[in-house]
Amino acid sequence: ALAERREAELPPYSHQALWRAEAAHAGPPAAFLGAVAALAAGLQQPAVTLWGPVPAPMERRAGRYRAHLLLQAAARRPLHELLDRLLPAARELPTARRVRWSVDVDPVDLA
Repeated sequence: ALAERREAELPPYSHQALWRAEAAHAGPPAAFLGAVAALAAGLQQPAVTLWGPVPAPMERRAGRYRAHLLLQAAARRPLHELLDRLLPAARELPTARRVRWSVDVDPVDLA
């Protein structure tokens, strides 16, 4: 299993941060995470790859729509440097107040 994870560049051979967002309607989580992705791209951290935003594996749960944005890097430092700059900027986004959101560093599962 470790050889497969190494080939796919999955933990423990990479480091991840999973942004989760949810709301009563489908649009706001995707809009918020799209804005976060745009901010991250503007902060120019080439060592960090952005995946998404995409609907969560179980898109609707308990009547709420969920979406994910995954940040992945081969080394921990660039990921944390990006998160240190990105979190304060994300809090100020107008769409941040329309969703419930969280960031999970080194997530155990992506559901």
